[in-house]
Amino acid sequence: MNVAYLLRRLSVILCLVVGVAVLASSVGVATAQQVPRPKKKGRKYKVRIDSAPQQAAIYLDDEKYGIVGYTPWTGTLQSGDWKLIIKKDGYEDATRVISVKRTRRTQETFMPLVKQEQPAVLEVRPDADKNAFNAQVWVDGQLQGAIPVTIKLGDGRHLVEIKKEGFETFSQWVEMKEGERVNVNPMLRAIKVKEVGSILVNSDVNDAEVYLDGNLQTGKTPTVLSNILAGPHVIEVRKAPALPWRQTVQVEADKTVKVTAELKASLGGDGGNIRVLSNVEGAMVFLDGVERGAAPQDLKNVPAGDHVVEIRAPGFVTREERVTVAVGAATVLKLDLQADGATAKGTVKIVSPVPEAEVHVDGKRLGSVPQESELAPGEHFVVVSKPGYKSFEEKLVIEEGKVITVTAELKAVGGLRFLSNPGGASVMMDGEAIGSTPFLNEEIATGEHIITVQLSGYFDFETSVKVEGGKMKVVNAVLEKIPTGPTAAEVEREQRGLTSFGARTLPLGRSTIDFGTGFPYVLNGGITVGAGKLGNFGFDAGVILRSYFSRTDLAVKGRLTLYDKTPFSFGAFAIAGGGTDLFGNSERNTAFADLGAQASLTGLGAVTVTGKAYIDLFTDRHCPEFKNGEFSSESDPIAVCRAYADGTLGQAARDRVDSAVGAGNIFDRETGARVMLSLTVEVAVRQHWNLWGTYDGTFNSERGAYMDDFHRLMLVNDAQQYFHLGATYKF
Repeated sequence: MNVAYLLRRLSVILCLVVGVAVLASSVGVATAQQVPRPKKKGRKYKVRIDSAPQQAAIYLDDEKYGIVGYTPWTGTLQSGDWKLIIKKDGYEDATRVISVKRTRRTQETFMPLVKQEQPAVLEVRPDADKNAFNAQVWVDGQLQGAIPVTIKLGDGRHLVEIKKEGFETFSQWVEMKEGERVNVNPMLRAIKVKEVGSILVNSDVNDAEVYLDGNLQTGKTPTVLSNILAGPHVIEVRKAPALPWRQTVQVEADKTVKVTAELKASLGGDGGNIRVLSNVEGAMVFLDGVERGAAPQDLKNVPAGDHVVEIRAPGFVTREERVTVAVGAATVLKLDLQADGATAKGTVKIVSPVPEAEVHVDGKRLGSVPQESELAPGEHFVVVSKPGYKSFEEKLVIEEGKVITVTAELKAVGGLRFLSNPGGASVMMDGEAIGSTPFLNEEIATGEHIITVQLSGYFDFETSVKVEGGKMKVVNAVLEKIPTGPTAAEVEREQRGLTSFGARTLPLGRSTIDFGTGFPYVLNGGITVGAGKLGNFGFDAGVILRSYFSRTDLAVKGRLTLYDKTPFSFGAFAIAGGGTDLFGNSERNTAFADLGAQASLTGLGAVTVTGKAYIDLFTDRHCPEFKNGEFSSESDPIAVCRAYADGTLGQAARDRVDSAVGAGNIFDRETGARVMLSLTVEVAVRQHWNLWGTYDGTFNSERGAYMDDFHRLMLVNDAQQYFHLGATYKF
């Protein structure tokens, strides 16, 4: 047996087997997607299934039964329990058992989907500076660990801070994208060692509270305040009912400053104490009309209740004020006098429960609370402020000779820095609009707040933030774009419009399977798969398997859409392949290629009519090689080949064969090219099914492959007119 001949036959058979396997597996997949659903008994009721986000695939009971539809979906189901499965790319599958019950109302089911996150990864390492090892890593104001550390973050811009005692804080903004890995290698700068000393605080009354620069310390007198920065500091000692004692001390490096607070002098008995001060030296103080001495004067053991304090001095206008005294309480009363004939003024007293708050009146700094000031009659503006608190602002109207007391209730505040990706988003706090990202607000009341970040085309971002006094936090909103994919109706309309033979190619991810019969090919099948775009042009490709038993062809095809504007489309196509006699040893085989253009018109959303013009190139072998008066021993020529060789073929048949393949060329290859015209009609009868019919014709010479001399199922002569009918499954 000729080895080359055997290898040639085996290669052809292998190609055909592979093609059949591909077709069978594809059909198997399509079949697997459409396993018949077991019938349920019972009356149907209307249901509606929705999800967030929408356009998720809906399965009932098992995925093998195929997709029922896409959310939001409304339909009818038999009464009873159904296993509902919701799937969408990029989200975790959601499953729930729903019970369809007898009711006149539509039964609604809503299933939120959880996004499958592929977080960006931030890696912070000490490669650039060994001092960074074990430093704290803060991202957007939150502690994440110590270097080296790997952190998963959401998309967007993030503030990375590296903190370590003895070094300046390292800050860097990083832009993170899903699935991306970003490395940060910080270099830390050492902080110059600060000089510190200590303060020994004592008092003539034990267990008094100690304040350093307005901040309450943990210990009570006597106590030592350590690690105090060198420089001036204010020490205040308090113990009710004594008056607070205050002194400014100068702390020196590596030294201890000693101070002793004198509180006993201001302690009273069963009543309260009043210290009276005045701007006039020697002014006399009267309590309830009784002279008590010159100012400054400490009025001790004043009985609890209301009292009138009066102060007088020659040449000055007498001044008095009503005071309420409580048991054990100490009050400081400053009564400044005006000279006779001077412009009359009013007085404002400014107090606050928050110590060390700064007082400004009409823009002028007066000092820390409590403050008292004489002002000209009219409007004045008071501002009381302290870092970490919301400023107190109030407009006053001062009247001649009258005293106004202002109590500044300062509320602790913190700061929030608002960021978003993308930027320009609106920010609402507790339901009120406060700005657009990015921005900073340093006066937000302490406590829990609901922050909502909104941007058109994106899902709202909402979070709860606890604001602490004097502290800054970062709110970084990574906004998720609202899917703008096709609706269920659009998906159905697209699927109904798919064609295997038109000028409009299949979209990426779509496929079709064709089954047909006709003349000359009794069996005709194929697979077409959408391949996306070639440049700006749509492209798909596929495999064709066709047979009229004495010859079976396998080919590949490709389509290109050059223009597409509903209802018209125009494109090009190409087909190339070959075939052979699978069931005999006649050595009949062929190779062919079709190249052409096609135009389609779609109407009524369901009918596509396509016209084609193409060149059909072919080379056919009808008989084995005939040399030295005999055929090769491995071949089994068909009857016409034997009769032609031994001279027994009738004259009419011989003339017919010679006319088709050329006189005396029956034992050579028949090679030719024909111009073909084609018309195809495809009708979408269901969302997943088309019915189609094709007609191909030529006015060129006959082709021997389509004559009954060489193939029994053909007509006597090549009819040059061919037709096929079939169906297409679309998925």
